[in-house]
Amino acid sequence: MSLVMQSGHQTAAGAAEKSRHGFIIALMILSFVMPFFFFFIGLRLSAYRLYFLAATIPVLIQWAKGAAGPVRSPDILVLLAAMWAALALFANHGIGRWQFAGILVVETVVPYLFARVLIRDYVTFRTAVWWLFAIVLVLVPFALYENITGKPILLNIFGGVFQVYADVNQEPRLGLERAQASMPHPILFGVFCSPVLALSWYVLSPEGAFFKQTQRSIIVSTAVFSSLSSGAFMGVMLQAFLIAWDEILKKIKSRWVIFAIIFGIIYTILELASNRNAFQIIATELTFSAGSAWNRIHIFNHAIDDIFRNPIFGIGLGEWTRPKWMKPSVDNFWLLIALRYGIPALIFLGLAVIIASYQIIRAPLTGLYARVRTGFLISFLSLSVSAFTVHLWDATYCLFMFLLGSGMWLIDARETPEGEGEQVQGTSARREIRYTRFPKGPDPEPAE
Repeated sequence: MSLVMQSGHQTAAGAAEKSRHGFIIALMILSFVMPFFFFFIGLRLSAYRLYFLAATIPVLIQWAKGAAGPVRSPDILVLLAAMWAALALFANHGIGRWQFAGILVVETVVPYLFARVLIRDYVTFRTAVWWLFAIVLVLVPFALYENITGKPILLNIFGGVFQVYADVNQEPRLGLERAQASMPHPILFGVFCSPVLALSWYVLSPEGAFFKQTQRSIIVSTAVFSSLSSGAFMGVMLQAFLIAWDEILKKIKSRWVIFAIIFGIIYTILELASNRNAFQIIATELTFSAGSAWNRIHIFNHAIDDIFRNPIFGIGLGEWTRPKWMKPSVDNFWLLIALRYGIPALIFLGLAVIIASYQIIRAPLTGLYARVRTGFLISFLSLSVSAFTVHLWDATYCLFMFLLGSGMWLIDARETPEGEGEQVQGTSARREIRYTRFPKGPDPEPAE
């Protein structure tokens, strides 16, 4: 009897802890879409920055104590990327840019370790995905209204009380105004919403309920389309293609090997049979504007020269070499990392993404966990590819780092207690799924 009571207490304690973690994650995701901010000692503080600043010490302590499981190579690489970027800023600008360097380290390290510490099982991961989808669902009507009227209603509402992001007046596309909802830029809104497509398809409907999956996909795709951002839209199209490939060929075990071979052949043909490289073809064809596509190509051609001239510490926040008619923005996240902070920063962060993805792929998962892994990899790697055509900053950059950390639990998923994952048809799994569907608690650039 005492063993039964002890087991019951442990189960209740575990459920309470997951509920608490889910609530903390919900607050974080909500902070991502809050459009207000204020300045303190020269630093712009928004809701998500305050959240992560407050979480820095507790998260580091919990990670050091082993709450995220064993320390893995992507953990070290993320820390190295952040430290090198801060060092590069000091090398280029001296100690005077300590605010920028400090918040850059926080935005790089804390969201990643936050996810590593709090998301250690399917239940909490599903809760995070649920909240991401809920946020997108809430923002869609405001985005559509902005498409038609050009009025960012959320910025106007919050602007009556707080200082908010500026209304970005950009040239309409397809006869519609570009929606930024509560984000600093339409591009960021689209990119923020895009990874939710595959996550909601695989994680929120583990049983494969096609009608619900399609409904959610339409909602997420509508949100991304409202931004009229080609980079974000490319991410959604890539996810849709990979989901279709996986679902249609799900009875073929080697379908991803076949996909890799076909992709390699097509890429080689594009490189050899055209006077443009594959990047130029993709950037030109998958865009709303031919002008923006060629602008990205010119950005790459000019910025790469600065990178090779300053390979170790980059150019910091200085001006990069370009024609006078080109705007200063760099619409390529990975390119900008190398340009600002040097090639080592790019290598550290790029290796973190590659090694984490490889370790997750190699984990011996079956059943539900294997399906969740597929959704995570399609979502995160599509976002990583989209980052070649857009810059990630502000809350969207933090989401990128959070997503990187949120998938690491899958490496250890086989070690979780029986009934939480692989045995999807068991009573315990059904209880877990119901629990995460209705979580307790309230209903569910680098720094600039």
